[in-house]
Amino acid sequence: MPHTAPAPTLTPFTQAMPQTFNTLLCDGATARGITSLESLLALHATLQAERPDCHVIATLDDLEQACYTSGHGADYHGLDDTDGHDLTGLSPDAYENGQHRGYLGTPSEFPIRLAKLQRMAAKVSFASLQGLLPCGDSAEGHDPVSINRDPASALGIKPHEPILFLYPPVACAPDAIAAFPNGYFSCDLNPMQNHALARHLAESYGLLLFGIGARLLGFRRATPLPAPTARRLAEDLASLYAGADSAMIDDLATVLWGQTRMLVRYTEE
Repeated sequence: MPHTAPAPTLTPFTQAMPQTFNTLLCDGATARGITSLESLLALHATLQAERPDCHVIATLDDLEQACYTSGHGADYHGLDDTDGHDLTGLSPDAYENGQHRGYLGTPSEFPIRLAKLQRMAAKVSFASLQGLLPCGDSAEGHDPVSINRDPASALGIKPHEPILFLYPPVACAPDAIAAFPNGYFSCDLNPMQNHALARHLAESYGLLLFGIGARLLGFRRATPLPAPTARRLAEDLASLYAGADSAMIDDLATVLWGQTRMLVRYTEE
């Protein structure tokens, strides 16, 4: 009999809130026992089907580092600034001695961060992202082709390490970035640029954001990419990376053809 891996375990935040460097402003669950990208996507699909009023987002590749950069990124880009927001009617936990605590820390305050991200991201276009990132060394697996040819290696999924699934109450997948904004270092795409990228991929290819890590974004679509669409997508994706050539575009189009998922590196390497 073939060996069957046990199903992942899922612990709701209401039972045990994960201790993370960043502040999590929405509900979710901690998964353990995920063994592959396929099992991650299967669990994501199940959780998403159960929550049609949310866009479920998973953490990817190095949870500790991703939480660290998310916390610093939100702070650096002012995503949690409360200036100009109505701070009445929030959860009692948001106040101390009748005054707002001055920082975001409850799900009732998630709309504040979301509004700030939306307002700033609206000024960013996909065209403005072209050439902002280096191509990456194929020998080390940092280039777009290698990442999508072997997504398991790129993600480094380990069954004993937790993966968080967040349930932000947003109307579109790009807005789920507000639950786990990332892109802190100057050589990375920042949260607003990642939002612009996610908007473009959703509108042009039906690729919806499903995950954010310390270096990778994950996208999925309902049906496999046909060859002409995969080619256009490869050209768009390659435009993010300075030095991408026609051979890389050809290889990337081949790798993406027939796929329903894609990973995008948004960092220097």
